[in-house]
Formats: sequence, C-alpha cells, structure tokens
Amino acid sequence: MADLVIRPSIKGIILWYVLSVFLLIGIVVFLQTRGFQPVELWALLVFPLAIDLWAALKHIRLNSRSLTLHGDILRYEDGLISKTQRNIILDKISDVNVAQSIGQRLVGVGDLSVEAMGESGNITLENVDRPRQAADAILDAMRQSRKSNR
Repeated sequence: MADLVIRPSIKGIILWYVLSVFLLIGIVVFLQTRGFQPVELWALLVFPLAIDLWAALKHIRLNSRSLTLHGDILRYEDGLISKTQRNIILDKISDVNVAQSIGQRLVGVGDLSVEAMGESGNITLENVDRPRQAADAILDAMRQSRKSNR
C-alpha cells in the first residue's frame, strides 16, 4: 500500500493571493487614472507586495508540516530547515478527532488531531482537506494493524 501523506490545505492562502492580485489591479487602475502622478502614490504597491510576502511565508510554513501513514507508523514532520519528527506506532493511537468550524465546513477543511497512549501531547494538523476521510484512513490502518498483531 502506498503511503498516505496528509498536509494542511492551501485554500486560505490562495484566497490571500487572489486578494493581492485584485488589490494590485485596483492600484494600477487608480494610478493610471491619475496619470501615474505624483510618484509618491507608487508606494501603494507596497500593500499587495506585503500581502504576497506574508502569504508566501505562510505557504512555505504550511508545506513544511505533514502527517504520513507509512505501514504501521504515523509520522508527523514539522520544519523546513530544522525538522522535528514524531513517530507513533498505530497500536498506540487512542483517538483521532476532527474539528470543523462553520467556515471550515464551508470550504471542506478541518483540524485533525491524533491522540496516542503514553505520548506527550496530541498531534494536531490544522485546515486539512477532507479531514473525515483522512481520519477514517488512519483509523482503518489502526484497525488493520491491531488485527495483524493479534
């Protein structure tokens, strides 16, 4: 069976990129109506650039977090330059939770939380696409692991 990789959704980041494009178009149209004068108005371009920079940093941060279901192990990785990795044997998982706010339900994302016996703290991955299906896949792998170990 191929590894299942679960990552946070970038739907929210795409919204910020689209907002930035509309803001940039609006500023360029505004500048054009003024004949691109005075030159100080060009400073308005800082706003969409700041939004793009923030969104790009957030995008990179989201891509640096993942849950991977590999055989009998659920691996959580976090970090881009320095990485943190936690491995949980599927037999030790006690619960898999999905939490969705109204806004998250509207766009089809949710927070996925894995609780393990004897481990320090839960593993939570925010804004996962199709969180119920991801939770079901983890639970199914957990059940199969427990059946094969009996």
